[in-house]
Order: sequence, then C-alpha cells, then structure tokens
Amino acid sequence: MQSISRKERERKAREQDILNAAEKVFNKKSYTDASMEEIARECDFSRKTLYQYFKDKESLCYAVITRGLERLLTYLEMEEKNGSTGFQKLHNLSIGYYKFYKAYPSTLSLMNHVGSIKLNKENTTASESFVKSTNKIASKIANIIDEGKKDGSIRTDIDTMKLAVSSEFLITSFFNMLSISGKTFMNHFSLDEEAFISFTLTLLNDAIRKNN
Repeated sequence: MQSISRKERERKAREQDILNAAEKVFNKKSYTDASMEEIARECDFSRKTLYQYFKDKESLCYAVITRGLERLLTYLEMEEKNGSTGFQKLHNLSIGYYKFYKAYPSTLSLMNHVGSIKLNKENTTASESFVKSTNKIASKIANIIDEGKKDGSIRTDIDTMKLAVSSEFLITSFFNMLSISGKTFMNHFSLDEEAFISFTLTLLNDAIRKNN
C-alpha cells in the first residue's frame, strides 16, 4: 500500500481539525447562525485557510455530514457481522444506529437537516461525496433485505428498495427526535430510554419479519 507524504498527512490532519471545529460550532449555534469566521476561530486558523479547504459554509457542512455518514456506516458494518440471517443482520443495523446515536447525537441531528442546506452548483465534489455515502448505506440495507428474502427470514411481498429507504428514514428520524427532545419525552412519560428504544426497534423490525 502506497504511503502518503508528510505534506498530505498534515493536510488531512488540518482538514479534520476544521471539520471538528465546524461540527462543534454548527451544533452549538445551529447551521444557520454559524459563520466561517467563528469556525476559523474555533480551530485557530484564518478564514483564508478555511477557504483553501472548503469553498463555503455549505460545502463545509456537507463534509461534516458526509463524515458522519461514513462513521455511521462503520457502526452498521460492525453490527452486521453479529447476525446469521438477513433479518438478524437488519435488526443489528438498527442497533448500529442506536450506538451511533449514543456516540454522536448532535451529528445525527445535523445530518437530518441536510435538506435545508443548499449547495451552489459548483460544489459538485461535496454533493457527490454525500450522495456516495448515502448510497452505500442504502445499498447495504437493500442487500441485507434481499439476503433475508432468500433465507426466508424477511417478507418477500415488500419491494426491497422501498423497504430499505423507508427503514432508514424511520430509524434515522426516530433517533433524530431522541437527540432533540428525548430526555424531556422520557421524563414526561417516566420511560427508560434503552427499554423504549428496544421496544420501538423491535416493533419496526417485526413488521418485516417473515412468520413461518
């Protein structure tokens, strides 16, 4: 495997510093209220340096979200290994979502606001990276659903891609709501968070389980 140069390593490290600072500022002030100047101060770089890496705030936010998606994919792949049937693997993906939510609740919240962030037409790289990451997750879910249909653990009367997208949408939205108002909701109804999450995920997954 070809090693990268010290200059490239330094560039990648600086890029990660910018992404870390941007994520912190976005989550503290919201994407709308955050500014490139504040992000520059947070990572102790000049605005000029930021613009050498990212064309504008929109592309920077997309980069933060794309990094979040790649982290999510890692969690999903780790949990997938623990299942022997398609249904078990699909159930384990929801556990991966849960672990990602516990580790990066604010990132998940930011990811769910991507629709309100408009990229300029020239920011094709940011858009393509985001789409590539979302497609990888959707493809993983779809492949597991097809596996479950073949091994008899998942219903065959549901369109694979519709089920994949719907499952991702429902689970991501569920954890997004938890990241926003979970504590207040749990306290109001005197619920245990882990028990409530387990109940909800089981309810969703049982809707697609094939009953033999």
